[in-house]
Parts: sequence; structure tokens; C-alpha cells
Amino acid sequence: MRKLLGIVSMSLGALLLVGALGLFLWNRTEAQRAARSSADLIPQLYSAISQRTEQSPTASIQPGTPVELLPQEAKKMTEVEIDGHFYIGYLSIPGLGLELPVLSQWDYDLLKTAPCRYSGTTAEANLVLIAHNYRAHFGNLHQLQLGDRVMFTDMNGVLTQYQVAATDVVPPSSTEEVTAGAFDLALVTCTYGGKTRLVVYCEEDAP
Repeated sequence: MRKLLGIVSMSLGALLLVGALGLFLWNRTEAQRAARSSADLIPQLYSAISQRTEQSPTASIQPGTPVELLPQEAKKMTEVEIDGHFYIGYLSIPGLGLELPVLSQWDYDLLKTAPCRYSGTTAEANLVLIAHNYRAHFGNLHQLQLGDRVMFTDMNGVLTQYQVAATDVVPPSSTEEVTAGAFDLALVTCTYGGKTRLVVYCEEDAP
């Protein structure tokens, strides 16, 4: 009987080990695919922004302009379709060596491609961006320090510059707190294990 129990235990252990290895390899494959996708998209965004800059009536509007003084079209995030998905611009984090396309809307499948807008706009200073903790996406956000630069360039070529102002680890239920607009930009990702969320809050640099 003991021998049988030992064989069963060893078999279960082997199955768990194989399962863990399979999950690790799957996650690594997904992360590599996400990195390639972002790298392929950035040149396309550059091109789309370049084409729009001279045509857009909002391209000359300076960051920091009060919302009440903005024309109606400037209060929305301009979207451009690339390969069947809509993008609002790209995010640059020099300290992490990141330049990432940002999708206009989010769902779990889209997060495998690029960071997504969860809510808000740059004009209203309440933009919330979310991404998986792939190393090529938001996996290294924990390395950011207070004062580090974060930049967002929209599809009209308007650059908004931020500085890291605070970081926090919150439960997944803290959606209302994160989206309340207390900070101009919030970057959100899962901590490893997925039980909590890391949030990096940023304030816009004074023009």
C-alpha cells in the first residue's frame, strides 16, 4: 500500500512539474510575441502620426491647455486603425528603455498585443493605461523612481510629458481609486502572481 501511495505521489508531483513548466513556456512565448508585436507597430505609428500632424487642427494645441478652452475634438483621443485595431499613440519610458504602442480600448486579448487605455484622456488629465507584466510591456514598472520621466505622444503628434509622482500596490477591486483622476496619468499592471496591482502615478510636467 505504501509503495502504491509513493508511486501515486511521485506521479502527481511529475504532473505538477510538467504543468508548471508548460505554463512557464507558454508565458514566455506570449511575452516574446508581445515584444515583437510592439516593435513592429511603433514604426507604423510614427508613419501615421507624421501623416496626421500637418492635417490635424489639434496638433498645435499645447499640453496643459485648460480643458474648458479646448475645442470639442481635442477633448477626445484621436484613434487610428492599424491592422484592424485602433491606437491612440505611444508611450515612452526612457528609464526602462520602453517605447510602446497604446490601444484605444482594452480587453484581455488586446493586452497580449500592447498596453491599452483603460479610461480617461490626456486633455482631461486622467489617463489610465494598463498592460500585462511582460518584461517588454509593464513588467519592470517597479524599477521606476520618483521623478523619472514618462511621455505620451498622441496620434496628432502632441507630446505630453510626465514625472513619476507615486507608486502603490492595490487590490484588483481598487478600480474606482485608480481611475478617480487624482493624478494625470496612471500606469497599471499585475504584480507577479496576479493577486494585486502595481500602480505608477504620474503628474504632468509644467509647460
